Amino acid sequence: MGGQTNGQTVELTAADGHRLSAYLATPKGKQKGAIVIAHEVFGVSPHVKGLADDYAGQGFLTVVPALWDRVDRGVQLGPTEEERLKGVEIRKKVSWGNILDDIAAARDYLRTKSTKVGIVGYCLGGDIAWAGACMQGFDSAVCYYGGAIAKLLMHTNKCPVMLHNGTADPWIPPEDEAAIDAAHKPMMTIHKYDGIGHAFVNDTLPHRYHAETARIARERTMAFFTKTLR
Repeated sequence: MGGQTNGQTVELTAADGHRLSAYLATPKGKQKGAIVIAHEVFGVSPHVKGLADDYAGQGFLTVVPALWDRVDRGVQLGPTEEERLKGVEIRKKVSWGNILDDIAAARDYLRTKSTKVGIVGYCLGGDIAWAGACMQGFDSAVCYYGGAIAKLLMHTNKCPVMLHNGTADPWIPPEDEAAIDAAHKPMMTIHKYDGIGHAFVNDTLPHRYHAETARIARERTMAFFTKTLR
């Protein structure tokens, strides 16, 4: 993990006037750029805050917008199937347009503090990061195991994108993997991890977490953002 950071809660305002909270992690040393994290279905959980702290420790000003605030403020769901299903129900109540508005609010907040802003997302957040790369003016994007990216290929990314997918991920079946491979999108790098399933970065899900793959993906992601956001 990275060095010391300064985590705090800030408030963002979306284009429609909705006010949402966000977790902000600030580097202690020299800043390399800024990153928005699109969270998983669990909301702004301790796990995703830890990810934000790690990015900040590597020099990236990082913000995690609370995308579920439109339904229930302060959602931090635990790493159980029951809690995941609660998150799925919350997701059904938040429109895709609202999610993108809230991501844009985080992007605009960071634009006041950094010349370049990237986006990274995990699971549902991976889909959001892809949309951000295509439609929201980010400078680079990293998508971890986004299960709906194959269904969003009608959109073309406008910035460099890195994908991290496991070949044994049931939410990215072979036909979706093939569709992504065949799309030939510009500025896109795909890393595939043989025999690895879904959510391999989330160390609060021991049945899914794969430490070595998470380490390799992290190194690739940090190098990618260092290059594209400097």
